[in-house]
Amino acid sequence: MSNYTAFYEEQFTRNLQRYRSMSQRIKRRIERILSNPYANTEVLGDATGKLNLRGCRSARIDRNFRLIFVICEECREEPACDYCFCEDLSEKTVIFLVAPHDEAYAMKSK
Repeated sequence: MSNYTAFYEEQFTRNLQRYRSMSQRIKRRIERILSNPYANTEVLGDATGKLNLRGCRSARIDRNFRLIFVICEECREEPACDYCFCEDLSEKTVIFLVAPHDEAYAMKSK
């Protein structure tokens, strides 16, 4: 049973369609994240120091594929994350954003 609710951003849903061959591994990893999003995940930070990525994390699926997500309860702490989508969602929500490695790390430069 998961402790958190999942919310899938539109880009994430499109990426899942493209990576069907990995769907079972992705689903298992999402289940683990929803049961405890802090376990075995990596905190994202902006190397330039210009963005606040509080609550943004990643989880490895394989060498070239990572799940990028936001934990709303962590994102809402002050100062709020620059990628905040949590305003209308429960604190116990995890928002899944993008999936492939290159797209995931391009998020830092937005």
